[in-house]
Amino acid sequence: MSLKKIRVRAFTLIELLVVIAIIAILIGLLLPAVQKVREAAGRMKCSNNLKQVVLATHNYLATFNTFPHAGKGYSWCGNTATGDAKIYNANGLLLLLPYLEQSALYQQFNLNEAFASISTTLATNPGNTSGVLVGNPQTNGNAALASTVIQAFICPTDSSAAPTDRLIGGYYSPGGNFKGAATNYDFITSDSDFGTCNYWKNAGVLKRMFGENSNTRPSDVIDGLSNTLALGETTRYHANGAAFAWSYRTHVMVGVDPGTSNPGINLWHLPSVDPTWQNPPYNPVTGRIRTWWAAAGSMHPGGSHFAFGDGSVRFLNENTSAVTLEQLSTMAGGEVASVP
Repeated sequence: MSLKKIRVRAFTLIELLVVIAIIAILIGLLLPAVQKVREAAGRMKCSNNLKQVVLATHNYLATFNTFPHAGKGYSWCGNTATGDAKIYNANGLLLLLPYLEQSALYQQFNLNEAFASISTTLATNPGNTSGVLVGNPQTNGNAALASTVIQAFICPTDSSAAPTDRLIGGYYSPGGNFKGAATNYDFITSDSDFGTCNYWKNAGVLKRMFGENSNTRPSDVIDGLSNTLALGETTRYHANGAAFAWSYRTHVMVGVDPGTSNPGINLWHLPSVDPTWQNPPYNPVTGRIRTWWAAAGSMHPGGSHFAFGDGSVRFLNENTSAVTLEQLSTMAGGEVASVP
């Protein structure tokens, strides 16, 4: 009885290369789609986070009959004549913790003492030298708590820096060797808070909804809550000023101002200076906001999120005009701004 040999046909080298090429093409087609889905999911999560934060300001309003201040008692503002006698260096985002399911953390803070202890001698401005720091953040527990990362303040799309990477050192830490945790969302303020203590109090038609020691009520927003920016998005890497901390404010942490100096969104270099301003020349990097202090922007393609006074959240295009951004930023300018 004879046995027949069974031939098993294998892939030829050419066939194998063709299969590999087809797989590579399919992966190449799939990756952009996956990245788009990931960005869409991150953008939605980022928008939802900002929505929760702005709603927290309304819950605060319902409790205290006023919106929270953007910050309290700055030590580094430039005009000493109207400086706050008591220095707290506080960020008003801290006041929202009970409305963001963070009551346990909120209760650990010493709310009657300062949250950061930046030395006025470190600032380029004269600083509020007439004010007195209330307590010591390095011993009252506030500086240690400042490194807590709050997910409600974090945009998942932002890969520019880890939350605690940038807020260190004499200018930007809450004090000593302690680190601060960054926020991707902050109040719409005026960057003039840096140059003038209590600027918000006498800002007139240029007044934003929030500022140092602000106490805005809905009736103060003459332009209408639906036409006035309340909070804006920023990155966790500021090439000109480190980042914004959620529990405290130190040197040049004034909040988000898209409409005053260097108005715009997603500015990776100062538009008012030549690229060779620094030596060696500065190379703009996407994700590293570079404006005069009050940085507005994100790592979302084409723009960033903003929350309005009525609690709505909208995505503003980075090509929105400076005039429109300024009109949306002020709360009593009397303008009729058209949101793109």
